[in-house]
Amino acid sequence: MLLFDPEKDLTAVQNVFLNDSALLSLMGLSSATPLEKAKQIIKRSQYDDLTDAKKRLCIFFIPSRQTRNSDLFEEVIQIDCHVPITEDYKARQIISRVIYLLDRKRLNGRILKIAGHLGELPTAQGFYCYGVRFNFYEPL
Repeated sequence: MLLFDPEKDLTAVQNVFLNDSALLSLMGLSSATPLEKAKQIIKRSQYDDLTDAKKRLCIFFIPSRQTRNSDLFEEVIQIDCHVPITEDYKARQIISRVIYLLDRKRLNGRILKIAGHLGELPTAQGFYCYGVRFNFYEPL
């Protein structure tokens, strides 16, 4: 039986993104240092340093959902992409790549499945945000 380990799960998703050259290219991080990449592909929804032409990918859990089977919970990972407002199309391209990388893929023994597009979301002034969610099921 797998045990829910949010840090391990978020790190696994982050590592998929950090190791994908197409996603890094879309984010303008192809030649960035590992630290610069990690500062723009983060494991939380909160940030305080979105400035200039930087893009940001936020990976985080939202509250678990109970299923009809009282022994299972639906775990949901949300991924938001923040870009300068003039590059709104890039956010959608990045989320398309995220879906390609994660949908129906096995991470830490779990199969992630797209749980729906969130569309345009609130973000900092002068930026555009587009999001998506993935789910997997976890026994109690």
